[in-house]
Amino acid sequence: MKMTTIRNDRYQQDDVLSAIQSAGSVLLFGHVNPDGDTLGSVLALKLRLERMGKRVQAMVDGFVPGYLAFLPGAESVMNAEAVTEAFELAVAVDVASSDRLGKCEALFTAAEKTAVIDHHGTNVGYAHINMIDEHASATAILLYRLFAQMDLPMTQEEAICLYTALSTDTGNFIYDSTNAESFAMMGGLMEAGLPLAEYSRMLFRQKELLHVRLLAETLPSLRVTGNGRIAGLCLTLEQMQRAGANGGHAEGIVNYAIDLEGVGMAYFAREVEPGKVKVSLRALQPFAVDQVAAKFGGGGHKLAAGLTLVMPMEEVIRTVEAELEAVL
Repeated sequence: MKMTTIRNDRYQQDDVLSAIQSAGSVLLFGHVNPDGDTLGSVLALKLRLERMGKRVQAMVDGFVPGYLAFLPGAESVMNAEAVTEAFELAVAVDVASSDRLGKCEALFTAAEKTAVIDHHGTNVGYAHINMIDEHASATAILLYRLFAQMDLPMTQEEAICLYTALSTDTGNFIYDSTNAESFAMMGGLMEAGLPLAEYSRMLFRQKELLHVRLLAETLPSLRVTGNGRIAGLCLTLEQMQRAGANGGHAEGIVNYAIDLEGVGMAYFAREVEPGKVKVSLRALQPFAVDQVAAKFGGGGHKLAAGLTLVMPMEEVIRTVEAELEAVL
């Protein structure tokens, strides 16, 4: 497989590989409120390291969303309070900044040796060694490159995890970030026995009942501004509780806004606790939303980013729409 060749202080693939190979115990971290790329990549790496005879634990601040519960090893993911033992190496996977570790940040930064494997352009390289490539369509690509340097064949379980990571972060291979390396990697995963039809249906067609109930609560909130080029949706804590759902059930709702005809930028504002709102941003070329997120302490990619605001929902909507209008 043809791979991007990068050699600088942000892309230390050989150093990361050496650190992983020499460590007897490894603590793996995903980002807060894990999505398919961070969780799939973490679990693929966990499976690989366990095959190498290492003691491994995976951690996130949050819970494994229901639509990803099928991932091999998903039941083993722990939170920060559950880890009391010392580990030789801490690796943050698909985590753009240390604060995106949430409650796990202190545990990560306290480690004697730390590494980052990530594809976010906003990542400054906050670990001792870093493997960052913003041109990679998903962090799963970086894991696949690492695996190619290891003397072990790909297993079906690893392929399932990496497929989940790659496909969810490329929007099932339709986002602009999708490139030739993405499809070359898919060829390797298919050769490893990936049951594509089964898992693509689970990820992109099958819907949880609570997700559909949240849609019923959310879609009436649709707002279209900016002469039809900005669309937004919102969901209150009361509505979440009424539907009996959690944050994982809200995954993908923002797509109902960005997929509207004529829309170039979209947001989904979800109240996570009274007066605190998480905002997911999406954009289509030539627009970008990463700087909007960064202005409020958030981050992400040009076409997909997020932020959290501590203010009433009505004010969040006014603030976000004003910032997106400014981009227009």
